[in-house]
Amino acid sequence: MARLNLRGTAARVRSAGRLRRVLACLGGFGIALGLLLRFYAAPALIVAPAGYYGQQSLSASRATYFDQKTFTTRKNARLTDVNTVRGDAAAATASTVTWDSYSYLRDPKRDETLSTTYERAVFDRRTGEMKDCCGAAVNDDPRIREYGVSGLFWPIGTGKTTYLLYDTNTERAWPAVYSGTAMVRGILTYKYVQRVPSTVVQKMPGIPMSLLGVPGASYNVTANRTFSSVNTFWVDPRTGVPVNIEEEVDSALTDPAGIGSRTMVRGDFRLSSSSQATLASMANVTAAEVGFLRVSGPAGGIGLGVVALLAAVAPWPRRRAPRS
Repeated sequence: MARLNLRGTAARVRSAGRLRRVLACLGGFGIALGLLLRFYAAPALIVAPAGYYGQQSLSASRATYFDQKTFTTRKNARLTDVNTVRGDAAAATASTVTWDSYSYLRDPKRDETLSTTYERAVFDRRTGEMKDCCGAAVNDDPRIREYGVSGLFWPIGTGKTTYLLYDTNTERAWPAVYSGTAMVRGILTYKYVQRVPSTVVQKMPGIPMSLLGVPGASYNVTANRTFSSVNTFWVDPRTGVPVNIEEEVDSALTDPAGIGSRTMVRGDFRLSSSSQATLASMANVTAAEVGFLRVSGPAGGIGLGVVALLAAVAPWPRRRAPRS
């Protein structure tokens, strides 16, 4: 019976040794997996998607605009500004993405399009900084230099700071200043306000002074089309997704001497409720993915790995050998 007990004890020792080695391997694997998620997978995966597709709609309910078909000013009109963004996955690299953006401003009641804008934006996948290369253009003009942060993609982990944000209307970047926090769709957002001063965006020859409201004998001038706006963005700081947008737009036609003027477009545009809901859902899904890659995934892997390693090296209680 004593010989049988010695054999059983040796078998238990060998089994315990194998179990300790398995726990040690699992512990090392868990720690390595956690570190890989945090320092390799997270930086590689938390970036602007190459094949992104989305659409946003803003509307102004009491806008004023100049109807170029009838040469009259329409007031209290409802205007919509629809922006569609599609990522060009074939043009993406490890560090940059290329997104095509098409916007149109129209009066849906009269089925009249007031303006269209096409932008091909190339920017850094992590910071949103625009690149003046690789086919970047505004309205198919590659000579226009795009710089600053793209308004299509804010940095993930947006900070309480000022960003130089590119504006396609003036083809320049203007400061978007951090202005506090606000709850939007259940998300704590950072608010940024961008003030675009009155800027000449187009020279229009052959404009009669009578059209600009100047009485008396009419003569033609080369008028300046100006644009100004106050843009407000509510951005989810976890993901850089703008959950809400407002644009107070004022565009006018003036003569060089500043005697007469004609409002071209004026309105307070607000992001539609459906667009807000879509962006908020996108922000929450992206935040969960970012949180897993940066926090919960690495913490879980490292925590389980440490527990397994401690179990492998800790002394185990010995079983009493049964009496012969």
